[in-house]
Amino acid sequence: MFGKKKDGKQVRYPGFRMAMDGNTAVIMCEREASDAAGAYPITPSTQMGEYWAEETARGHINISGKPLLFVEPESEHAAAAVTAGMSMSGLRATNFSSAQGVAFMHESLYAAVGKRLPYVLNIGSRAITKASLNVHCGHDDYHCIDDTGFFQVFANNAQGAADLNLIARKIAELSLTPAAVGQDGFLTTHVIEPLQVPERDLIEEFLGRPDDIIDSPTPAQKMVYGEKRRRVPEIWDVDNPMLSGSVQNQDAYMQAVAAQRPYFFDHISTITDQVMAEFAELTGRRYARIGTYRLDDAEYLIVGQGSMVVQAQAVVDYLRKTRKLKVGVVDITMFRPFPGDLIGKVLKGRKGVAVLERTDQPLAEDLPVMREVRAALNKCVENGAVKKKAEKPYPDYVSCTADQMPALYSAAYGLGSRDLQPEALIAAFENMLPDAQQHKFFYLGIDFVREPTDPKDEIRIQQTVDAYPQIKDLALKGSENPDLLPEGAITVRMHSVGGWGAVTTGKNLAMTLYELLGFDIRANPKYGSEKKGQPTTYFLSAAPEPIRLNCEYTYVDVVMSPDPNVFTHSNPLFGLKKGGVFIIQSELNKADEVWKRIPVNAQRFIVEHDIHVYFVDGFRIAREEASSAELQFRMQGNAFQGAFFAVSPLMERAGLDEEGLFEAIENQLREKFGVKGERVVQDNLRVVQRGFDEVTEITDKKVRKHAVVKRKSTGLPVMLKQLPAGDGGVSDVHRFWEQTGSFYNSGRGNGNLADPYQALSLIPAATGVFRDMTQIRFEYPKFVAENCTACGNCYSACPDSAIPGLVNSIADVFAATILRIETKGRPTQYLRREVRAVEKRLRAMIEPLGEAAEVSLLIDQAVLEHLAESELEGDARIALEEEFALLSAEMGDFQFSITKPYWSNREKKNKGSGGLFAITVNPYTCKGCMECIEVCDDQALLAEPQTPAAIEQMQRDWDFWLDLPTTDPDFIRIDDLDEKIGALETLLLDKNNYQSLLSGDGACMGCGEKSVIHLFTGTVTALMQPRVKKHLAEIDGLIQQLETHVRLKLAEGMDLSNLDKIDSAVDASQDSDLTLSHLSDSLAGGAQPVDQKWLRWVTQLLEKLRYLKWQYTDGKTGRGRAEMGIINATGCTSVWGSTFPFNPYPFPWTSHLFQDSPSVAMGIFEGHMRKMADGFKAVRQAKLELEGKYSASEHEAFFTYFDWKQFSDEEWLLCPPVVSVGGDGAMYDIGFQNLSRLMASGMPVKVLVLDTQVYSNTGGQACTSGFVGQVADMSPYGKAWKGKTEIRKEMGLIGMAHRTSFVLQSSMAHITHLLEGYIDGLNSRRPALFNIYAVCQPEHGVGDDMSDHQSKLAVESRGYPLFKYDPDAGVTFEECCSVEGNPALDADWPEYTIKYKNEDGSAAELSVPLTFADFALTEGRFRKHFRKAPPETWHDDMLPLAEFIELEQDDREGKFPYIWATDAKNRLIRVLVAQELVTSTEERRDFCHQLKSLVGVEQLVDLDQVRAEAKAEMAQSLTAGLLALANGGDVSALASLGETPAASAVAGAGLAAANDLPWEYEAVWVESPECTACDECTDLAPKVFKYNDQKQAVVVDPKGGTFRDIVKAAEKCTAGCLHPGTPWNAAEKDVEKLMKRAEKYQ
Repeated sequence: MFGKKKDGKQVRYPGFRMAMDGNTAVIMCEREASDAAGAYPITPSTQMGEYWAEETARGHINISGKPLLFVEPESEHAAAAVTAGMSMSGLRATNFSSAQGVAFMHESLYAAVGKRLPYVLNIGSRAITKASLNVHCGHDDYHCIDDTGFFQVFANNAQGAADLNLIARKIAELSLTPAAVGQDGFLTTHVIEPLQVPERDLIEEFLGRPDDIIDSPTPAQKMVYGEKRRRVPEIWDVDNPMLSGSVQNQDAYMQAVAAQRPYFFDHISTITDQVMAEFAELTGRRYARIGTYRLDDAEYLIVGQGSMVVQAQAVVDYLRKTRKLKVGVVDITMFRPFPGDLIGKVLKGRKGVAVLERTDQPLAEDLPVMREVRAALNKCVENGAVKKKAEKPYPDYVSCTADQMPALYSAAYGLGSRDLQPEALIAAFENMLPDAQQHKFFYLGIDFVREPTDPKDEIRIQQTVDAYPQIKDLALKGSENPDLLPEGAITVRMHSVGGWGAVTTGKNLAMTLYELLGFDIRANPKYGSEKKGQPTTYFLSAAPEPIRLNCEYTYVDVVMSPDPNVFTHSNPLFGLKKGGVFIIQSELNKADEVWKRIPVNAQRFIVEHDIHVYFVDGFRIAREEASSAELQFRMQGNAFQGAFFAVSPLMERAGLDEEGLFEAIENQLREKFGVKGERVVQDNLRVVQRGFDEVTEITDKKVRKHAVVKRKSTGLPVMLKQLPAGDGGVSDVHRFWEQTGSFYNSGRGNGNLADPYQALSLIPAATGVFRDMTQIRFEYPKFVAENCTACGNCYSACPDSAIPGLVNSIADVFAATILRIETKGRPTQYLRREVRAVEKRLRAMIEPLGEAAEVSLLIDQAVLEHLAESELEGDARIALEEEFALLSAEMGDFQFSITKPYWSNREKKNKGSGGLFAITVNPYTCKGCMECIEVCDDQALLAEPQTPAAIEQMQRDWDFWLDLPTTDPDFIRIDDLDEKIGALETLLLDKNNYQSLLSGDGACMGCGEKSVIHLFTGTVTALMQPRVKKHLAEIDGLIQQLETHVRLKLAEGMDLSNLDKIDSAVDASQDSDLTLSHLSDSLAGGAQPVDQKWLRWVTQLLEKLRYLKWQYTDGKTGRGRAEMGIINATGCTSVWGSTFPFNPYPFPWTSHLFQDSPSVAMGIFEGHMRKMADGFKAVRQAKLELEGKYSASEHEAFFTYFDWKQFSDEEWLLCPPVVSVGGDGAMYDIGFQNLSRLMASGMPVKVLVLDTQVYSNTGGQACTSGFVGQVADMSPYGKAWKGKTEIRKEMGLIGMAHRTSFVLQSSMAHITHLLEGYIDGLNSRRPALFNIYAVCQPEHGVGDDMSDHQSKLAVESRGYPLFKYDPDAGVTFEECCSVEGNPALDADWPEYTIKYKNEDGSAAELSVPLTFADFALTEGRFRKHFRKAPPETWHDDMLPLAEFIELEQDDREGKFPYIWATDAKNRLIRVLVAQELVTSTEERRDFCHQLKSLVGVEQLVDLDQVRAEAKAEMAQSLTAGLLALANGGDVSALASLGETPAASAVAGAGLAAANDLPWEYEAVWVESPECTACDECTDLAPKVFKYNDQKQAVVVDPKGGTFRDIVKAAEKCTAGCLHPGTPWNAAEKDVEKLMKRAEKYQ
């Protein structure tokens, strides 16, 4: 194909040989040909849009001499409209989409055809969401638009993707019909392979320019346009005005539709043939409407589209060579218009034809291609049926008799990129042979039945086969699976973990091989939808001739495993050829130790197959060489690239020395990472070099009897044991484990059967407990109990519910431990009595030590001392010692902490009331992000290397934790959760609240979204638990009362006053039991009969109440009614939260589409409320009946129409909330209209928006929630375009503008503000919009442990101001809105202190304004807008940014704005700020002003005065700081930079403080020596409290904040050392309530 000559002559445009994927190949053409693109990101076509945006940013000039244009609107539907608009205006336009995106734009495509708009839609074909989301290959989207009038072509490789893009463009512009060009998602879009990239000159000659005047190519066009027309007509033109898109009624519409067939559509096939011939003449690459391979004598054919065709050609060659079968392949290059004329010719007379399709349409008569094939052949048969000399009905079709009709077979394959091995294609051919069963329809690549794995599995399979016997033949297997790679190929498989850079490493290796050897390459990543921590596989092959396999390689020469735990979940040696190479990651230094870790069966395989085994510590290398911590995981794979070249024969084969090799590698790294800076290139290069140098071979390979590493057990997961078994149905988590989860845990998930359960794709709640994250960590957080202050930061911030806090009394700990002993079959005789004395002794030991006590050591000491003083003797003493030994063994080394809030403060008030505090790591969910360590200022959590011993200890501790009781409510420092009184984050100390998000999901390490969701689900659960408990007590009481009531009512029919009848009844029953029914019959004479209707009604009511109780206590799952339910928009949260088969939620959860979560939630809400109404109706009816007030005639109508609008407040609060969850893309952009409609409706659905601002799931896109200057994949940085230019959409204000909904804008770092807002919004009987800042580490460019830190910076820099709108709080916006919680509202910017070192090494510090640019400097997404300026470059025209933006525009000329920072040596430097970030900083400042003015804050102070004072203070501060620098680091000049009286006065300005308070004023005060520096008071009231030099809180201005904030600080103070005093402002809202709250802390 490459450089092919035509008719012995060199073609003019053979193309440039390059290696790339299909997405890139398309853009290489589009960037030259097209003017403009409208696109919206959707996997796997996203990259086409990204690459186009990159070319736009670079300022690329197309063949028309124009820079490129790009618009990313809010959805695919809008993108289609944008593209249509571009085309209408005469631009050569393009679009890129996939899956639902294509379906979503469906109606717009019809309109584009009707307007004859010649644009091109490039489709990365992907499965459309049905029962579940799949982002991989399927032809559903390609076929879902086959009725729109677009003509459609499909490429089978990257070369075809490029060439057909150009061919389709020309056909579109000649036929005036838009084109859809498909390629297989991932299998072509992402597979790197060589191709001849079309030259720019070819594109210019072949396509011309959109404004060229060309000959009108058809008679119809000549009639319309004349002999000449513009290549891309302008149908919207102010110089030639016309109307398009008119309304047509019965008089005109049908004519308009019908006329398009003869005058436009019927010309497409002829134009296609002409254009393809012209392209072949120019390039030598010949295309036709159908492609054929080895059809001359073929008897059996496979017909299909896409990448499968290339692989089928290889199978054809193999079968012809080995079996002499006459087989061939037909490629349906053009699907619309369907080439029926050509199909009839090539299929006529064949023995069998199998049409293979990457889609399934079960309700259709045939699949799409088969429908067309069968229709085309039927036309041929109709031709054959005409009499001689009669005119054929279809002149362009061949005539065919019935016996010339081939046998037709239909198959579905590869759905969702299901792997298609050569074996499956062989099965399709074998099925057509004479001695085969010749199944007419079948599936390839899956199983409906298999050999059972256990008796239960056998029963399930047999039940299914008995009911559906046909399924045994519904999937076919071939008789062999040959290795079809070319001679001389080298094949590599890499096993890694998501987030470790495997894809990048694979691409770099592939491209290096391509450059070094000039070989044909094929690099194919295989990874799921999850983000980090899950196994990934990368396949790579290089060969001296074209590689025609497009599947997972079964036979490989080299296996590389950067995943050191690969043997625990996979078999990395599978398919490794004899004499092959295996390279594994290991932190061990000695070869024999590495060998010991390889399982025995693997050792045996290695020895028997002469496998060469090597190891390298890529993680250590990356850790030591990476300049940035965030790159360490991603760079370790590069060490394997170096190791690969060191141990493979390729260097010798290529005739390369080490210098030449690394020159080629450096070129690749520079190509890939050059834009990120020289430092990144050199870091990567050093890692590769060290991998090359440090890879070590294991030569002593003796099979040992025992190996350290074992395959992951499929026994019941630890956390699953805690869940009750259900009813065995679809929602039973234990049934799901047996049938599905156990297969995934043992690495056999790919072999799951197509059974009725799979057909539903339903996952029970809480299946995340199946998953064990132990092996993705390299370090773990170790709890240092004696350092802990119980501040709660760790368990609040942890995204993985992996580090719960717990408080237990000593008695509860001992009781739980004894119960553990006894449940293991060892009864105790003395322990329960004796531990009481041990507890007293332990308390006495703790008292003098206080928080420094090491509890586990003291427990041992107390036990020993007690035993020493015990008076028991003989066997009794031996038994006692044994029992205490068991007690110690069960408790192990579990760590408890003595803390002020849970021990010391309580013991002061009430001896014996203190509790032990524990922080315990859940080893099964912790991913090792180390966020907990980042937020712990007390050194109570430290990062420790994870060793086997550490894992065992964590597992023992966790097992013990599971048996400890949950925290008693008395220890939870919340007085009233609904009123938000207390340390709200301590609600997470309750086990149920904490485990409201079970994790075991695929989120990135440190995921900010998960932390926000966990705090939300914990809050909901905490609110619901006591309500449900109270409601259950009410239901129990009603059941008992109603049962008594019924008995009494029935007894009314018995005449108990007639003693004679009673005696008679007794006498009659002397020989038998006297029953109530007999007695009733005897006494019923003359009594009123029982009201049967009433009796039926009341007994049914009783049953409803019993059923309602069962729903709350047990239900089908055994876990009772869930506290809430989620409707999740498609996006990052849905991907990490629902990837089969793991579900981290114990609630009902569903996802429908990207854009419609709020709308689905509205529908669910109505059904959910009807169920709740049924329960409340039963309760209300029972109450009325017991009160004697129920009357069917009076109440029946009411209860018939009883709905949620009539619920009492108490009933409303009992309703589990319906929660719509989505990211910024789902809520700000594509689904905004759905969200707006929900808010406008007033329906009280709760909406949680995880605002990452980057479309996290599609890899970091521009979003309307993002900031100006933010660099993302569709708003890139380049010469012509420097990141996002639009200002941020403020969802908080938009939500407020609806005036119907509670609105909260907050962050996880401001936990009091966040939880208070959650509570208010959840309790509101309105819609609630929770718009929460969520850190996305990989796309923001921050460390895995930085969610809390970056969230705080975002708020404090005015990037994401805290905001609340409560329409129930008043009428005016000022009454309803609040910006409480934002720092320094009286200034443009808060201040912060930079600590640095002077040149002489002395410590110094500088107070500077915290501007938005200071925040932006900390994140990779803004990094390109900054340039460091070391001291030697400073000059007088540099101005601090905060001062610079206060200048008028004219005064800024010649000035250079900067912010302060420190370099790697902690020296003070200036960082110059680009104009984009200057604009962004101004915009954030101005928005903050707008927000404050809306709320009324700016009316409370004289802002001009404040600004003037602030400027003066800033100037004084900076001057003093610089003087300190000049004085060799003397920082005494900075001593006056603290809080000023003026600033304190501002804090109180405008407040109605009364001179004569109705109480004695007592200022707030702090017992500073007791302070544990928990940051609560300094965060809540920063102008009241500061830290002194010992970092202990002191009061700097008792009137510097509201009494509300002071009381909150007292409630949250973990040390209990803050005493609020009394209010200084009598006019403060709710002051009397606040004084009541404060009494507890005086």
